[in-house]
Amino acid sequence: MALFDNLGKKISATTQNVVRGTKDMTEIARLNSLIGDEQKQIAKMYSQIGKLYYEAAQSGGEDPALQDLCQAVTSAKERIEKHNEEIRRIKGIKQCPDCGAELPRASVFCGTCGAKTEVESKPEKPQPKEDAKRFCSNCGAEMTAELAFCTSCGQKKE
Repeated sequence: MALFDNLGKKISATTQNVVRGTKDMTEIARLNSLIGDEQKQIAKMYSQIGKLYYEAAQSGGEDPALQDLCQAVTSAKERIEKHNEEIRRIKGIKQCPDCGAELPRASVFCGTCGAKTEVESKPEKPQPKEDAKRFCSNCGAEMTAELAFCTSCGQKKE
């Protein structure tokens, strides 16, 4: 019987060690998660500090090196927007002024938010897509499945 008593004690001790080890690992994982959250907050604050510093420098900061860097950022942003506009032109799309969704250039209304868009004098023909086609219940215009509003009349999809 002593053999079974010793075996029982060893199993009990081993189980307690496993439970303790599991609790420790869980606590370490929880603490690592909290550390990660704090590091994300710090990175977010660094980003906000940089943005505020950039905006302050744009409004006449005294450091010429900072002004040069800010001008370089501004120029890079302008080049990015020109490149994006060229991509939209090639694709035959435009951007909704309200929500930023991509629309065919001939669209009068945004298919995502329903906002009225500027009509261009010479709309370019958009590339055909293999999306599922549906038709507007109000005007009968063809609509892709992901649109919430008709791009021709602005009617909300039913």
